[in-house]
Amino acid sequence: MKWRKAVSTLLVLLMPLPLVWLISIAMSGHGSSERMTLPPGRTLVPMLSLEERLRLPTYAHDCRTDADCDHPLRCAYDVPTSRYHCTDSLCTGDEHCPQGFACIPWSAENDKDMIGICSLTGVRTEGELCQSLPESPKDGCAKGLFCHGFCGRPCRVDESASCPEGYYCHSDKEGSYCMPTCEDRPCPAGQRCIGLMAGQGSVCMTIHGQDCEQTPCPQGQHCTLNANPRTPGHIWMECLQGCGTSRPPCPEETACFLFQCRKSCDPENTSACGPGFRCGRNHPSQPWVCVPDPTSTRKDS
Repeated sequence: MKWRKAVSTLLVLLMPLPLVWLISIAMSGHGSSERMTLPPGRTLVPMLSLEERLRLPTYAHDCRTDADCDHPLRCAYDVPTSRYHCTDSLCTGDEHCPQGFACIPWSAENDKDMIGICSLTGVRTEGELCQSLPESPKDGCAKGLFCHGFCGRPCRVDESASCPEGYYCHSDKEGSYCMPTCEDRPCPAGQRCIGLMAGQGSVCMTIHGQDCEQTPCPQGQHCTLNANPRTPGHIWMECLQGCGTSRPPCPEETACFLFQCRKSCDPENTSACGPGFRCGRNHPSQPWVCVPDPTSTRKDS
């Protein structure tokens, strides 16, 4: 199983959108007629009618591969529900999406097909951090830009002029987009050039927590980078142990939160987590743990 969509070194701890809501907005579209552009060699999964979906027993059911899904459904990762499910395209163009949304391609589990989904159009500009499926315009890219961790315009690898100065054209199975780079460029005092996504762009940032890029993590832990589109120029680094299915239980005084063992805490003790972190959770069913605190950036300024 590929967890490319599920787990990334770039994590944004924001509340997600429910799958049912995404399906409903895709079926009530009244947007523009702009069509979606697919990366070379990729195929768009067809968009079915409601009647066609209801005739397929596996529609919206959990899956591991396409073999678990009725044709022409594909197995794809759903960010809001954090699971793989059988789906068709929810749109093939902006006309299938509500006003303020755009139809974007989302990679299926097989790395060959693309699923059309409606994503909220945002206000973030080129080079800014973003969410692929934002719940607020503050976290999404402006019209014409695509979220690839950073907002970027489409580009051509063989045409250096297709990206502005300070950017380069990054190409992978998702397509080709302009990514910011601070390599070979000086950063302001107190910041360091950070590569956030395995070679996909780098920006100057202030580090909160432990700089585990320069000081390796203990055995059994991995260096985790957390960034938030609403706090540009700041990043939280931690050494964390993975948890979840088929993995050892979390050590004492820690709890499993979003596939990571984080320090347990009491929300009444505001100093329990240390500078740059707070005691929090995303849902009442989750444990209280120490998570990055974006408000700490205001205290630092």
